[in-house]
Order: sequence, then structure tokens, then C-alpha cells
Amino acid sequence: MTVYKVCGKSEDNHLPSKQKRVLVAGFDAFDKLDANPSQTIVETLGSSIKLPGRKDEVLLDTLVLPTCCNKAWSKLKRQMDANKNEYSAVILTGVAAKREKISLERFALNIRDYRIKDNGGHQYLDELIEKGAPDALRTSLSVADINKALAKNGVVCEVSNHAGTFICNEVYYKALSYQEKLKQPAQVLFVHLPLPKTYAKQYRAQKTKRLAVKVPGIDLMRIAVEQIIEQAVG
Repeated sequence: MTVYKVCGKSEDNHLPSKQKRVLVAGFDAFDKLDANPSQTIVETLGSSIKLPGRKDEVLLDTLVLPTCCNKAWSKLKRQMDANKNEYSAVILTGVAAKREKISLERFALNIRDYRIKDNGGHQYLDELIEKGAPDALRTSLSVADINKALAKNGVVCEVSNHAGTFICNEVYYKALSYQEKLKQPAQVLFVHLPLPKTYAKQYRAQKTKRLAVKVPGIDLMRIAVEQIIEQAVG
């Protein structure tokens, strides 16, 4: 029995004749949150970012997903279907309000176990996302290497071994499964973000590399997401 599977191997992802293109997605607000930082970041990203030491830029497509099990994956899949085999990476972001660091998710679990109802009123308990599928899917990106590179640049981050059991995890699992079926699978990674004030506090408390001026937590996390994109396609 396959317990987990590694999805989207990097050697299948070279597009030498094309400019690299990345899809970055976040979620809208849910539960008691007035705003979702992942939505704010996605909506304020530029249309491209410059890779250090390179002449070309990485093109960015952005998407805000509804925090609903059916609508979120449907919207993401439509975007992927419309740009099949065009993306070098798909970076999914969401909020984890109780965390203090940016979390790079290594695995997505084949389980729906919602602590609260999603925005569509759905609440699944102890159900599989895909019957007959592996218990977990693992990103082919080295989250340990990305974490190390980010930490060198002062990003307060960590490796997390699963993305929970709510909508974030479900969309991650479906995206990894979807990309595995493509001829040129994109690298897929889920990134959990803390609340901006919490992150700013943790950032200022660290003794490693820091920005010279005081920067809001949401801007610090946007910079981190841009660096994650660079690592994913670099």
C-alpha cells in the first residue's frame, strides 16, 4: 500500500524556451478573521518579479480562492486547466492564525476533518479527500533547502509536516494530485502564514539579518513569498 507519494519532480519542469510563469493563490477571510493575509499578499503582488543575478523576470498570475471545499478547488482547477503545462510552480498560501512563523508544508494529507464549517457551510469529519489514493502526497520541492535559504535572508520560517485538515490541506492535496497527471508538472508548495502582527513581532525579536527600517508584518510576509517563488523556480 502506498502511504505517500512525491509529486511533481523537478527534472520534468524545465522550460528553456519559455519565460517562467508562476501561479500564486491565497484565500479569502473565514471564521472570525476580518481579513486573510494570504488574500492581501496575493492582491498586492506585482505581475512579475526579478530573479537575482538574472536578466529575465518571472511572470506571476494571482488568484484569490473562496474558503469553501467545492468552490476553492473548482476555481483553482479552472485556472490550471486554462494554462495547462505553462506554470513552473504553483504557490498556494493560507493563514494559520495560531502560528508564529511562516510554515513550508511538506505533506498534504488525504483527510477532511474540519474543526469549523467552511464559508459554504460544509463540515466534514474523518472523511477521505480521494478514495483509493495515497494517505499523503509530498511536494517534490525541498522544503528544508528553501527554509535554510529563507532563514539566511532573515525570514522567520519553519518546515511543517502537514497542512492541517481544513480547506488549505484539501486544495493542496488536490493540486499535487492534479499536477502529477500532467506531462510537465509544476512544482507545488503550500505556505501557511501567521497573522501580520504576530509575524512582525517574531521578526523583530530575531537576532539574524533584519531590514534596516521598521516594516509592517504584511509587507515582511510579502517579501518572504517573493523569495519562496524565487527558490521554487530557481
